[in-house]
Amino acid sequence: MTLTYSRRLLLIQLTTLWHMRNSMKVLLSNDDGIDATGLKILHNLLSQMRHEVFVVAPEHQHSGTSHTITLQTPLIPKKVYKEGIFYGYSINGSPADSVKLGISDLCPKDIDIVLSGINLGNNAGPAIYYSGTVAAAFEGAAVGKPSLAFSFDSFDEKKFKGLEERIKPFFPTLLEICTEKILYNINIPKTPAIKGILVTRQFLGFFMDQYEKKIDPRNREYFWLKNVSYSGEIVPSEAKTYQSDLEILKDGYITITPLQFDLTDYSSLNGLQKKLDQSLSKSKT
Repeated sequence: MTLTYSRRLLLIQLTTLWHMRNSMKVLLSNDDGIDATGLKILHNLLSQMRHEVFVVAPEHQHSGTSHTITLQTPLIPKKVYKEGIFYGYSINGSPADSVKLGISDLCPKDIDIVLSGINLGNNAGPAIYYSGTVAAAFEGAAVGKPSLAFSFDSFDEKKFKGLEERIKPFFPTLLEICTEKILYNINIPKTPAIKGILVTRQFLGFFMDQYEKKIDPRNREYFWLKNVSYSGEIVPSEAKTYQSDLEILKDGYITITPLQFDLTDYSSLNGLQKKLDQSLSKSKT
């Protein structure tokens, strides 16, 4: 069926209206710096979906800085342009600084969602505790924004080639389902083909750090962190329903792990209270 000019115009208008009604205001950050390839991939995917993107990211690489914030020096935002077009703000601070300042001063007050990444290297299992990418997203969740941290299971930037096209079919689904005001930790496999998306728990083992000792020209010892391996994990019964993020990631699936702020070990509260009460009662006798 051939559409008349007026019908084509109406279709364009309706499509534009649909995009406007479904468009989100997105604060985008990372820990690899404002010029990072992973950040550009997320920016491209969001822009293609007609979302309004506000970039606030560190000016330099900040991997492994966790939830560091800047206290002793002022934060200075700088406007960054790509091919003559305003791209976003770079910050002389950490990933957490970037999102905090973005939410408080640099972005519109009605930001809908926070995205961080795509990090070079996975942030599964214990890497979550050290990740600047995850920390940036935590800042969004802390103020009631759905927040997504994206990481890629490779430290080889050359493997970013083609990644945008590989995750493009899955990206709308990730945005559609990650709507609660919490942090979603998302890891992307390095496999040539992505099998799908699976909900996972965090791997509960920890790093078995290995350092290489060397001697510098002044005969001083120094150490480089080298190969990282993992300890075994003890999985509580309630967690056995789900496989771990590390396990599923290696199988070629995108993993989603919902994370929470509360670090309280509730199973230990009553026992600790009893010990305290007993100790106090002894001191009174």
